[in-house]
Amino acid sequence: MSAIHHPGEDLLWDYFRGALAPGLRLSVSTHLDLCPQCRDDLRVFTAIGGALLETTEGVAMSDNALDLALARIERPVDLPEVSPVSPPARRPAFLEGFELPPSLQSAEIRGRYFVAPGVWMAPIALPGEPRAAKTYLMCVKAGMEMPEHTHRGREITVMLQGQYRDHKGLYQRGDFSQCDEADDCHMPVMMGDVDCLCLVAQEAAIIPKTWLGWLLKPIARI
Repeated sequence: MSAIHHPGEDLLWDYFRGALAPGLRLSVSTHLDLCPQCRDDLRVFTAIGGALLETTEGVAMSDNALDLALARIERPVDLPEVSPVSPPARRPAFLEGFELPPSLQSAEIRGRYFVAPGVWMAPIALPGEPRAAKTYLMCVKAGMEMPEHTHRGREITVMLQGQYRDHKGLYQRGDFSQCDEADDCHMPVMMGDVDCLCLVAQEAAIIPKTWLGWLLKPIARI
């Protein structure tokens, strides 16, 4: 099944040039694992970058540039100690039965905690993640409805299993959702008979719009 919701070109470009924070970068990378169309778009950026390099005028080098380069090559270098290669991240037992894309298979997924009956979350540890940001897996039982909320920053959701619907449409495996404004209010409803698993990356905490949302917010830690 092909994804029908994709990241915008600006977000793909920021991913291409390495300008995204860790959580957003993981989200785009996970979508790319599942979306041939966006992988093709990324190849276009690569081709454009190569074409620009070919058409860029060269810069004159100093007369002794070659001598300096050779001197550096011949200079002894103190090699740093090579640390042992880290083993692949251990897959938590609670993820057995879920099909995770390659980008998530090497991620450090921590222990899950239950937010409500039928809803659990599992934080993902990402070096360099901003203090206010959160990246996590969320599993919601089929047929449930999430409390209505808005956002203080971008919230990206990549569907990994199941399907949900909000005011923007239906989202299934591989689909990419982005909410990024305070008035971008949504209330995801889980559809079908398969539990939903998704990757969520938030730049800042959400803003609940219901009393139930405010009650659950300290438990959810988002």
